[in-house]
Amino acid sequence: MITKKNILSHELVGLYATIEECSNSYLNNLSGRIILETKNMISIETNHGMKQISKSTAKKIRLDLGSGCSCCIAGSSLIGRPEERLSKLR
Repeated sequence: MITKKNILSHELVGLYATIEECSNSYLNNLSGRIILETKNMISIETNHGMKQISKSTAKKIRLDLGSGCSCCIAGSSLIGRPEERLSKLR
């Protein structure tokens, strides 16, 4: 089960995300489902198509974890390959 404490050790693909604060003001309040995550980018499927956001420019991302629970995370904490985040946490 994904919680606020273990979010970095889980897969983000499939989660609903909202970019709450970004250095590119055009991307502020962009929301949708995460469909792809790479080392430096996340791809979000929105109502207007797929948008790619650099993890380094996203200063605050709200992730909906289900059951009415959500958490905010800095994009910079997600930089790196998803599978490598696990080894960094141990």
